[in-house]
Amino acid sequence: MQINFSIASDAQLVKEHFQLEVTDEYRTSYNAHPSDLLPVITSKTPEGLSFFYWGINPSFTKSRSVSNKLLYAPVEDILTKPSLKKALQLRRCVIIADGFYDWKDIAKKEKVPYRFHLQNNSLFGIAGLWDSFETESGELIHTFMMITTPASKEVQKVTDRMPAILNEDLMMEWLNESNTSDTMLPFVKPYEEEHIFSYTVNPKLADPAFNNEALWKKVPPANQFGNLTLFS
Repeated sequence: MQINFSIASDAQLVKEHFQLEVTDEYRTSYNAHPSDLLPVITSKTPEGLSFFYWGINPSFTKSRSVSNKLLYAPVEDILTKPSLKKALQLRRCVIIADGFYDWKDIAKKEKVPYRFHLQNNSLFGIAGLWDSFETESGELIHTFMMITTPASKEVQKVTDRMPAILNEDLMMEWLNESNTSDTMLPFVKPYEEEHIFSYTVNPKLADPAFNNEALWKKVPPANQFGNLTLFS
């Protein structure tokens, strides 16, 4: 599973949608990849954006592969893993996005990329957990993981997992630092509140350097090798 996402909305839209301060550090991305520095909202500082690395200390990326264990936290596993349960109580965040991507298996060793989005490419928040550690040089690094749920009925046509999209009420609870209870977790479910649109996109999605508006354009279904396919 490789769920990438986009946060291509301009700073003013982000500010208005989430009602927070957006600094000049904010950068758009059509193709957010693991180890990228990306905007999140934390329960400790919900009044503004923070910028954390997705899943891994970037200084390790040349010598270590990015593990799914560092990227995704299945909602079903959080209460059974002490480190995740502690993060749920103390280190929650919201990952801001305006779309996400996944791949549909169409044959053995063959897959096709899809983009998913809400009406009008509206912004939304994804439940996340964050952590921090100190490097050997004394630098404090902040990272985040994306919580995932089973796929909604619409997303199931492509894949069996999806980001844990939060509605507005649950997002407020998620960002309420005084709420250290795990009772909110059962409400983190497959997102069914709005229609989720989907279409096939350029297989260059797999390339972190392919990061521009062309990735939002619908194209004929092609596999990861760029070969057109009859399957979609």
